[in-house]
Amino acid sequence: MKLLIMGGSGFVGQAVVRALLTQGHGVTLLNRGNRPIQGTRQLVADRNDPDALDAALAGQSFDAVVDTNCYSGQQAATLIASLGGRTPDALVISSAAVYADAALHPPGEDAPVGGGSAWGDYGRDKTDVEEVYRNGGFRSGVALRPPYICGPNNDLDREAWFLRRIAAGRPVLVPGQGTAEYHFLHEDDLGAAVCRWLDTRPEGFASFNVADPQLVTAVQLPEMLAKAAGLPVDIRTVGDAAGTARPRDWYPFRDVHCAADPTRFIVRFGWAPANPLAERLAQIARHLSESKDTQASDWTPLEAAILSKLD
Repeated sequence: MKLLIMGGSGFVGQAVVRALLTQGHGVTLLNRGNRPIQGTRQLVADRNDPDALDAALAGQSFDAVVDTNCYSGQQAATLIASLGGRTPDALVISSAAVYADAALHPPGEDAPVGGGSAWGDYGRDKTDVEEVYRNGGFRSGVALRPPYICGPNNDLDREAWFLRRIAAGRPVLVPGQGTAEYHFLHEDDLGAAVCRWLDTRPEGFASFNVADPQLVTAVQLPEMLAKAAGLPVDIRTVGDAAGTARPRDWYPFRDVHCAADPTRFIVRFGWAPANPLAERLAQIARHLSESKDTQASDWTPLEAAILSKLD
């Protein structure tokens, strides 16, 4: 297939592009051109500039667009206008952050959306993105809603944050009682999910959760990473010892659930994670250890202050 990929050079985009190239698709990237990717064709434009986008896409047509970096309804509308009806199918990477506070945990696709309060504008904006794509006139369209995306190429300091503390023998401080529950999606499994949808492209627009179905609590996550690294771990639940400090000031996640029931996508498209989550975490731990990303020390004064209240 002849595919247009919006973005493609970031963590999520590269995972999608790798999967598409492995499947033999013809891949054209449209981004600001900072990081070319071998095996792809490059169009250079800032997606926030309608004139530049129009110029880059003038006379271009594709079988489908895969949008990996859309963060507002306006960005979605600008792209759809520049495509000019010449691309029949569309996939956009959305987020589990679209689910409203009233949604059951873990939410299914029929749960109320609009963005949870913990996610601020991000959840609201991703909801807008889905709505614009839903009304974009595509023959076939889908919004994939992953929760936390993990992998050895993660450019967000999450898995490495835990592993640095575990490797240094530092305590891992966990917000509250450590009961927040997370779903994860490995970068390669996201790429496989995109390919699976492209294989069928059913008519109409739908939103689907995509995740490894194993729920992991905030306490279980460092336990699993420590086991993957073959090291002991000292986990301390913080309770109210952090005072007014927000979890994100000293911890890589919020103290809220982040999960999305993937059953519907699994059943509809026959997709499943290629490996159990424990194996994926072991792969990540090995990669980060080999790349020395776990050797730096970034223990903070705030962590030290919180720990002093627990001892």
